Amino acid sequence: MKQELCKYELLKSILLEVIEENSPDVKEIFISLFNSLRDESVDSIKIKELFQEISESKHLMGIIKACSLHNIILNIYEEQEQAKIASVSRSIATAYKILEEEGFDRLDCDRVLESIRFYPVFTAHPTESRRRTFLEAHQEITRELEKLEQFSYMPNDCIPYKEREVQQSKDSIKYRLHLLWNSHLVRSEKLEVIFELDNLLFIIENSILPSALRVLNQVSNRLNKPLKISPIKLGNWIGGDRDGNPFITNEIMTRVMKMQHELIINTYIREIDKLIRELSISVDFFTPTKELQKSLQKERLYLNQTTLKLYEREPFRAKLSLIKLKLQNHLLKVNSINEVDFTYNSPKELLEDIDMLILSLDSISAKRLNSFRNLVLLGGFHLMQLDFREHRDMYLSAVSEVLCLLGYTDSDFLHRHESKKIEILNKALSEPTINLNGILWDVSPQTRETINAFLRVLWAKKAISKDILKSFIVSMTTTASDLLAVLYLAYCSGLWQKGKVKNLDNGEILTKEGKSSIFITPLFETIDDLENAELILETLTRNEHYRQYLKDSGNSQQIMIGYSDSSKDGGIFTSNYSLYKAISNLVKLEQRLGIKFMLFHGKGGSVSRGGGQLENALLAFPRGSIGTTLKTTEQGEIISSRYLNPRIAIRSFALTLASLLKKSVHDNFCFDDFNKTTQKNQQYFCKNDPYLMRFEELSRISYKAYRELVYETSDFMEYFKSATPIDFIQNLNIGSRPSKRKDTQRVEDLRAIPWVFAWTQNRSIIPAWYGLGSALSGLGDKKLLQDCYQESIFFKTTIDTISQGFIKVDMEIAEIYNDFVQDFDLKTSVWNKIENEYKTTLEWLLITRNENNLLESKKATRDTILARMPNIKALSLLQIELIKKYKNAQYDDLRKRLIEQIHGTIIGIAQGIRNTG
Repeated sequence: MKQELCKYELLKSILLEVIEENSPDVKEIFISLFNSLRDESVDSIKIKELFQEISESKHLMGIIKACSLHNIILNIYEEQEQAKIASVSRSIATAYKILEEEGFDRLDCDRVLESIRFYPVFTAHPTESRRRTFLEAHQEITRELEKLEQFSYMPNDCIPYKEREVQQSKDSIKYRLHLLWNSHLVRSEKLEVIFELDNLLFIIENSILPSALRVLNQVSNRLNKPLKISPIKLGNWIGGDRDGNPFITNEIMTRVMKMQHELIINTYIREIDKLIRELSISVDFFTPTKELQKSLQKERLYLNQTTLKLYEREPFRAKLSLIKLKLQNHLLKVNSINEVDFTYNSPKELLEDIDMLILSLDSISAKRLNSFRNLVLLGGFHLMQLDFREHRDMYLSAVSEVLCLLGYTDSDFLHRHESKKIEILNKALSEPTINLNGILWDVSPQTRETINAFLRVLWAKKAISKDILKSFIVSMTTTASDLLAVLYLAYCSGLWQKGKVKNLDNGEILTKEGKSSIFITPLFETIDDLENAELILETLTRNEHYRQYLKDSGNSQQIMIGYSDSSKDGGIFTSNYSLYKAISNLVKLEQRLGIKFMLFHGKGGSVSRGGGQLENALLAFPRGSIGTTLKTTEQGEIISSRYLNPRIAIRSFALTLASLLKKSVHDNFCFDDFNKTTQKNQQYFCKNDPYLMRFEELSRISYKAYRELVYETSDFMEYFKSATPIDFIQNLNIGSRPSKRKDTQRVEDLRAIPWVFAWTQNRSIIPAWYGLGSALSGLGDKKLLQDCYQESIFFKTTIDTISQGFIKVDMEIAEIYNDFVQDFDLKTSVWNKIENEYKTTLEWLLITRNENNLLESKKATRDTILARMPNIKALSLLQIELIKKYKNAQYDDLRKRLIEQIHGTIIGIAQGIRNTG
């Protein structure tokens, strides 16, 4: 513990050195502020006076920056703590040990491990408030801190070397902090889509790829055989998520696909260069297989004379040079109008070449080749599978115009009854396909853009990789015709090649095999949408064309479940329970229809948007809902917190695979009569939750309380705009997407991210807990709630996650924000509701968890969160003072300067809270 404390103290001392060298006065004020906020005996009036004094001083931005940089070093320190348990083999081995103790056979565990798939889909939501400069600095400081930890284990006879290296690491940390001190916390320009991708690709290249590869190698070692498919598949929304983002065009999407392709191919080329240098093995010592000799003979003409002579007796170098040339040609192929000779058509062909080399080597010599093989399984030729997401209205608008042009309907298609829409689409789907290229200039620019998107995806699948994009996601899916409209565009573009079936008296006979190269994916977001999901899917499976599409897709249907809007719609507990219930119902529907559902979980980083520990959430999913595949979004600052530090990335991947292994084994082999030694796990995993009816009641009460505040309080949006810094957040250059879907003043049209971000900044964080207190107190049975908490993994996970968000609430700050509301009756009414619900929620969380202080049973988690609070409080108080000054500012130059300072506090608070949106 002493050594770990030194890490934080070391970083803090270096930061203070940097502050002193740049501004001695700021250091003095910062230390005074730091100590005052940690001293409970200091009078609150004195603290308020101190902040007013700071807000008037020339050192204001320096204090904001000092607090923000302090949050960064706290984050780095915490990550170092987490990284202690970042052992891949230990995580998976522990899962095996637990499963074997419960009575599961190792061979069954191996079979499940071989089949599990984790698809993290990285999205560019504007909750990652840091610039790439700060991300790079974070990573470098982390590396130097790890070096310092390694030096501490050196023997005493290495003292001179040790002291020199320690000083170099300290100097490197100081250098980075010094540069950050003299950099703006906030971007001066609006973040563009390509910059968002650049931020992600930095993390992918420097951390995610090497970390995921290490996990793959460990999985392969545990199974003691080569992997057939990677258990980790990377996904991406940057460049494909168009819903409400006018800045994502077909040109941007194409550029993103090319950039991903270039990065992964160049990564392979660098690995091959290393292998060429290493595998100098001569035919005098190793005999290549006949297959390798034949391959070299066939392809030797593509080697230049110098290489041919040099590698004549070194076949492995020769073959690797040929592999490199094929990959270089693949880069050329993407942009060439002419046929490019001697290249790969698919990653499968590259894997065949690698396997050819491995078969000619012993296990030691083939070690790096085996790792390279796993890298190719991981990255393919596409690096990350792009998803295409668009609002249902955009698909329907395009299809309506095309159908009208072709004479299937009049321009009133969008206003037709659902049954009539389906009838028209059925007729169009029964006819031969049309040439979409032939009608591009007969439709409006908006429709042309939509049609071109399908055509561009078709091109990319041929030129780059068939896996470059799979999912076409339909946001706000409300009817079956929404998906049939997408099916029609897929049919006409060639992304779905329809199979043909003859109906005979004795059954169906397939006359032509079909193939769909995409997943048409409904996104159910609101609580009503979740409840209607079953009806929509049943309607589609009865439709002859959609049923054929399902057959051509391997009888599988991808479904995306949205966590954000359901929470904004009905509150945190109702959202969680509605999702649990909807997923349970989908499992039953899946069994009834005989179709395999793959659920895609659209989670955010904050508690209210499905955040929290992924591993716990995974185990709490309804039985049978995961199968062996987990696809989930990784959004905003969650990407950097889980994956920026390679050691943390390894831990995240390993824990997720281990949890997915446990969940899949229980779901596949665990039955009600299964006799296991661990009764708690039997209750958690092998039986239906006995408390579901109680949760229904809790959900109903929670929903009513939340809706009364957010939707039924007159002028609540006016309160929201006044009592949070939403106006300043909307002007912050931290994301390419607009904060609203539509330019209205309705809660429904505000995106979930700025909604949560704003409540987090005012520190009431109501999306993370409001309504829960009313529900728990409404049920009123203390013993029953404690039993639920102990025996229901869904309820325990939900309560634990909410508790971790709730402890970050600062009602003192929220009350000061409340004073910004001008309407006295409005602010009094709303504040009384929030304050009363807060007190009730705290009381009943303590009862339910059987604690005297919230999270006392998770002391490490509690201490970590509370250690940040004084720093965050300082930034919140400064933000409030600056907003007061902004409201009273008389001229534009002052307002501009104040906005920059307010944005600095927003970034600092976001870095401290970490899961902000």
